[in-house]
Amino acid sequence: MRYRKLDLQFLVFLASVFIFFAFGGYKALHASEDFSPVYGGARCLLHGCNPYDSDQWGNSYLQGGGPIKFLPPFTMETAIYPPSTLLVLSPFALFDFSTARVLWFLLNGSLYIVAVRCALSSRQPSQGWVSTILGSLFLITSGELLATGNPSFFSIPLIVIGSCLFLRGRYLVLASFLLILGLAVKPQLGGLIVLYLFTRNIYRRYAILSMVGALVFLLLGGVTLSSHPQSRNWLPNMRENVSSSLGAGHVTDPRPENKIAIGDVNIQTLTSVFFEDAKTYDAVAFGICAVLLILFVIMAAKWMRFDSTLDHHALAVLSVLTLLPVYHRHYDTRLLLLMIPGIAIIFHKRRIMGAIIAAVTVLSTICIQCRVQMLAQSHIVLLEMLKNKIFFVLLLRQQNLALILLFCLYLTAVFMIRSSDSAAAKSYMADPYEMRTSA
Repeated sequence: MRYRKLDLQFLVFLASVFIFFAFGGYKALHASEDFSPVYGGARCLLHGCNPYDSDQWGNSYLQGGGPIKFLPPFTMETAIYPPSTLLVLSPFALFDFSTARVLWFLLNGSLYIVAVRCALSSRQPSQGWVSTILGSLFLITSGELLATGNPSFFSIPLIVIGSCLFLRGRYLVLASFLLILGLAVKPQLGGLIVLYLFTRNIYRRYAILSMVGALVFLLLGGVTLSSHPQSRNWLPNMRENVSSSLGAGHVTDPRPENKIAIGDVNIQTLTSVFFEDAKTYDAVAFGICAVLLILFVIMAAKWMRFDSTLDHHALAVLSVLTLLPVYHRHYDTRLLLLMIPGIAIIFHKRRIMGAIIAAVTVLSTICIQCRVQMLAQSHIVLLEMLKNKIFFVLLLRQQNLALILLFCLYLTAVFMIRSSDSAAAKSYMADPYEMRTSA
C-alpha cells in the first residue's frame, strides 16, 4: 500500500512536469523576450562592444539573429545586468538567437524540475502529499513564466539545488559551483542564503568558495569589458542605466502610477502608495525589512543550536525576506521552493497552521493582482475603488501583502512549535517515568 502511495505521488509529479513544459514550451520557443537583453549583452562581451550602450547592444543583438520585435525599448528597460551575468551566460552567445533560445529553455526547464524534486526529497516522509501538492503547483504555475526566458529561471534552480545539497552535506564541490553560478547571474536572489550558510558554519569553506567564486566572475566580466576600447566606459554607462531605470514609468519604478509595477514584489510597491518621495518610501521599506530581519536573527540565535531541522525553517524565512528589500519581479517568487521542506515539518506538528502557510505560499507565487488590474480597465466602479489607497493596496498589491503575511505566519509557527517542544522536554526532565508510561 505504501508503494502505491509513493507511486501515485510520483505520477502527480510527472503530470505536473508535462503541464509545465506544455504551457511554457511553445511560447518559449517563439518568444523568450526576457532572454533578449542577456543574449545581446553576452554577445557584446564576447565581441568587444559595450553591452550598456543601447546602439552597440542593439547591433550585436541583431547580428546574432535576434528578432526586431523582441528588441527591448531602452526608454523603459535599460541594460542593468552586471558583467558577471553576461560572462556566465556568454556560452549561449556562441549560437544564433533561435538556437540559443531553444538551449536556454531546455536548460532552465530541466534545472527547475530538478530543483522542485530536490525540495520534495527533503520532505517529512509521513507528509509527502503536502510537499507533492506544493511542488506540483509550483510547476503548473511556472510554465508561462519559464516562457519569458528570464535569467531568474536559471539562477533560482541553481540556488535551490545548491542549498539542498549543502543541508544534506552531499556533493559539496558541485553545490558550491551551482551557488557560484546562481549568485553570479542574480546575486540579489542568493546573497542572504549563502551568508546564512557561512554564518551558521554549514560547510563554511564551501560557502566562502561560493561567495568568492561569484566575485571572481564579476571581476573577470568587468576586466573583460575594460580591456576593449569600445566597452571601456561600461561602468559609467551601467550606472546611468541603473539610475534611469528608477525614473518615472521605467522598469524599476515601484510607484502606483507605473502600471508595470503591478508585477513587482519588493516592499517599495507598498510604501510608495503612502509616501511620494523616493527617499522616504525607500527608508520606510528598508526599516520594515530591518525589523523582520531582527526578528529572524532573534529566533535563529535562540533556537538554531538546539535543532538542526530549523535550518530548513531558516532558509524558508530567508527566501521570503530576500524578495522584500530590493527590486524583484513576480517570477522571482519561485525562490519560495525553499519553503517546501519547512512547510512539511510544520504540517507534521501543526496541521492547521501548516495548511494556512501552504495556502499563503501559493498566493504569494501567483500574481492575482495582475488579473485585477486588467479587469479594472473595463469596470468603472472598480477604477473608482482603486482611488482609495487601502483598496488599492488590498486589490493591486495582494502578492506583496501575502509575502509579509507569510513571513509573520512562518515565524509564529516556528515559535509555537519550539515553545511546545521546549515545554515537553522540561516536563520529561521533571518526571521521565511519567512521560514514558503515558506514552
